[in-house]
Amino acid sequence: MLSSAQINTYRSDGFLTLDSGIETDDLDRIREEVERLEGMDHPGRVLEKDGSTVRGIHGCHQVSELFSRLVRLPSILSVARRLMEDEVYVHQVKVNAKRALEGDVWPWHQDYVFWEQKDGMQRPKAVNAALFLDDVTEFNGPLLLIPGSHMEDVPKNLPESNSAAASGAFSDDPSDTSRGAAGKSGTAHSAADSTEPDWASNLSADLDFRLRGDQLTPLVEKHGIRSATGRAGDLLFFDPRIVHGSGTNMSPGDRTVALITYNSVANQLAEVAAPRPEFLAARDYRPLSPLAGRL
Repeated sequence: MLSSAQINTYRSDGFLTLDSGIETDDLDRIREEVERLEGMDHPGRVLEKDGSTVRGIHGCHQVSELFSRLVRLPSILSVARRLMEDEVYVHQVKVNAKRALEGDVWPWHQDYVFWEQKDGMQRPKAVNAALFLDDVTEFNGPLLLIPGSHMEDVPKNLPESNSAAASGAFSDDPSDTSRGAAGKSGTAHSAADSTEPDWASNLSADLDFRLRGDQLTPLVEKHGIRSATGRAGDLLFFDPRIVHGSGTNMSPGDRTVALITYNSVANQLAEVAAPRPEFLAARDYRPLSPLAGRL
């Protein structure tokens, strides 16, 4: 049960770290399942720009019995319900796999702008729960957060403005293949590549809606930056509006995180012209019931 102080911390800072209470042998089972999922030929599997290193796996709860149980684990689900003050369903489940010396950046961004613009989410009445599957240190690409930024009016950088602003750190040259890749083939994301689905650029290092330096500076000057480090088994809950990102993994060890996004059942997605796949935006709005027994 969350204390009033913990809830206040989440409301003010936009994030909260807790101990999941998951046993060591269950964490080992989750890691083994991640390894199995990495070998699956699935469109939700995303590769790094090298075309071979796994960057992430999406829709894990839809293809894995273990992950379908994990999202209902009381130590995670009860916190999500308390923070949302409502029943919840799963909007998205993914694994972010920052591999040793290969894991690439996630540019500064807010999650909610993707869900609002791409999925039709009408309010930010959702919460992310990140389960650390490895120890997260300052050196292996921890999540970086700007505390309190979820209460700021952050630019959304919709495509009309974002494309022009991208000319600094990221190339828009169609011949530039230094971007993430989706699926087994490892095809590079490119604006000129009509074979890549529109949602592919939502998952790569060349991220849609990313913030520019001039937009980031006043937020950091006002709020600072915090790194979310901790032990394997720790849980990080964070608001979908908080500005966050992560650097490369410069360590010789992996930094794997399982991320569950819970949405309020009262916050169902509106119809959109081009819905993203179910593994990115699930539309099963049935409220989750707590898992009985161990994972």
